[in-house]
Amino acid sequence: MLIFIIILSLLHSIMFYNLSLGLNVIVFTIPLISFIVYMLVKNNKVKNKKGLLFIIPIVILSSTYFIYDNSFRYFNYIVIPLLYILMYIYTIKPTYNIQEVCADIVNLLFAPVDSIAPFFSESKKKLLGMSNISDEGKKKLKSILIVAPIAIVVLLLLSNADMMFGSIFKGIFDVFKNINLDNIIGRLVLLFLIFTYLGAAFHYLLNKYKKPEITEINIKIENYTVRLLLTVLNVIYVVFDFIQIRSLLLHHVTEGIDYASYARQGFFELMFISVLNLALILISKHSKEDKYTKRMSILMVVLTLIIIASSFMRMNMYEQAYGYTLLRLLVYVSLITEVIMLVPTTLYILNSKVNILKYYIIIVTSVYTLINCVSVDYVIAYNNIQRYYNSNMLSEMDTDYLMNYKADNVNLLKELRDKTHDKKMKEDLNNYLNEISDTFKTDNIFEYNVSKAMVSKR
Repeated sequence: MLIFIIILSLLHSIMFYNLSLGLNVIVFTIPLISFIVYMLVKNNKVKNKKGLLFIIPIVILSSTYFIYDNSFRYFNYIVIPLLYILMYIYTIKPTYNIQEVCADIVNLLFAPVDSIAPFFSESKKKLLGMSNISDEGKKKLKSILIVAPIAIVVLLLLSNADMMFGSIFKGIFDVFKNINLDNIIGRLVLLFLIFTYLGAAFHYLLNKYKKPEITEINIKIENYTVRLLLTVLNVIYVVFDFIQIRSLLLHHVTEGIDYASYARQGFFELMFISVLNLALILISKHSKEDKYTKRMSILMVVLTLIIIASSFMRMNMYEQAYGYTLLRLLVYVSLITEVIMLVPTTLYILNSKVNILKYYIIIVTSVYTLINCVSVDYVIAYNNIQRYYNSNMLSEMDTDYLMNYKADNVNLLKELRDKTHDKKMKEDLNNYLNEISDTFKTDNIFEYNVSKAMVSKR
């Protein structure tokens, strides 16, 4: 384990220090995952092989840094580590209890800190045991390691103080002239931090990781309260959904209200309501189940579906008026995800033995991974530019939003610069494209990115 951790730490220092993310992410991910699986199998920690399926989204998301240059890379700083943690949880100790999963996530983030001292202590014993140096030799080596840096510092100070003295050691110090001390120190610090974290994490996983002690929180809700809440909300939603169908689908709005303005408001509120409804349905399962509660829950699912459709339509109207952005695209993705999640939610209402958390994790992970396989910045730029062309270049377009220093949409912006008749837009785009012309060029293979390379060649 110690040798693997040293190799991984060295690889990380070489591939990532002062380098942008590209090919290096997937190149580092493959040996890291291989090492994790090897250690888990070797130490008989694999209790659920299905947990290893998290490797698929981890590899796909890591590959996007090599293929695309889009805004999702920032979200993946959080998502990829979270997927690693979920892989550990469901491989080592499979559980679908939401309390246990949350406790495990916290444990895996912070508990390895307690393993730093034991890891270094055991590593020291292992390294000393591997060497054939006698006790006397170890003492001498320790003395040399202490004396050598002190002697070098003193020589440097005296050489600067006296030119004659300095000339004696000139040849020695010339060797170090081309060495970037900041670079070396930075790499060593990163190397030490990665070595410490990986070592402590694996020491914890293999030696101290156990089922967290969970205080069961049995939420008991009075059946009358649940029935009343579901009934009242469903009545409100029936009225609301009727207005939505009449106004959005049949275009019947109150006199004096502009239809476009009406359609472009409220989608975030409706999205929140739909998420709240899912939570209420799940909470209602903690009450005494009866046929009425199930029927009201099923009705709420149907009404929630209409609310999601309303939110979807409002967002579509908003985009037609104001254009496309990453946030608006994420709203679409969230709404589609919610619709898919209604399927296992319905099954859970009909049969409480359905493992709802399992299906939610699968759905959210799958949808997020799939959306990462799309060049979102290209899609946003393409749709905004097509909207501009379709209006005979008369509509307004936020070119500042598209000039986001991402390679995926550069070729579209070049085409727009050549076609537009708007002098200011042409000038702004030309200045931006000239500014970033050399930004995507790199000679380092670890920074290689397909999208950036294609832009650099043109």
